[in-house]
Amino acid sequence: MKTAALASLALLTVTACASTQSASDASSGVNDPFEGVNRNIYAFNEAVDKAAIEPVARGYRAVVPEPGREGVHNVLTNLRQPIVFTNSVLQGNANASGETLSRFLINSTIGVAGIFDVASTLGIEEHDEDFGQTLGVWGAEPGPFIVLPLLGPSNVRDTIGIATDRVFDPLTWTEFEDADLDDDIAVTRTVIGVIDTRARLIEVIETLRSQPEPYVALRRNYMAQREAAIRNGQTEADPYKDLPDFDVYDGDGAQGTGVEDEQD
Repeated sequence: MKTAALASLALLTVTACASTQSASDASSGVNDPFEGVNRNIYAFNEAVDKAAIEPVARGYRAVVPEPGREGVHNVLTNLRQPIVFTNSVLQGNANASGETLSRFLINSTIGVAGIFDVASTLGIEEHDEDFGQTLGVWGAEPGPFIVLPLLGPSNVRDTIGIATDRVFDPLTWTEFEDADLDDDIAVTRTVIGVIDTRARLIEVIETLRSQPEPYVALRRNYMAQREAAIRNGQTEADPYKDLPDFDVYDGDGAQGTGVEDEQD
């Protein structure tokens, strides 16, 4: 299923099935009015991950040597550079735009289609911008926190960003003589991307699952890191990055001050 279709489905779901925001979240300013639906989707995503995605990711890590996995990751990252470049331009960030264009040209040629990250060895900084961040730079509010089927944590602003970034992706508009080849490339890229990402997050997701309230920990870290990314204080788009910095709970189960509150 296409990313835009998933995003639209999720938006329709949370609009039609809103639940009551918890009193503790309301008092702390957390915008999660669809918590009931979000938790159900989160549970569904967890079930799919444990049954299918995680085993494949562990097998991939076990079979493919680290240099090979790094090369695959580099190719996937390089394919995203046109999206990053477009959003850097839209955000008015000339420095990031120039560096992203340079990285794409260098890694696509000298780096053999992006397999080797030559640009980093030359000291050219990597950026990770998306349209959700662009909307934030333009002043758009994030809207309610939502969990997308299979895609994970998001909010209304970032969900619109996911769909829009598809428009910025040249592969969306690439047509081959073999009509089936377009779909084959899209599916292959998506599957490999999921496996690559999941393999890189095995330990941090284990840490997430060990938390007293994994859903709350994921929500708090996602929201904090997305706001940091908009301010370019943290440019990683990956919502799971640094998830070991979770909330602290006291002996009675009350939520305390989390490390992530200080990471901005």
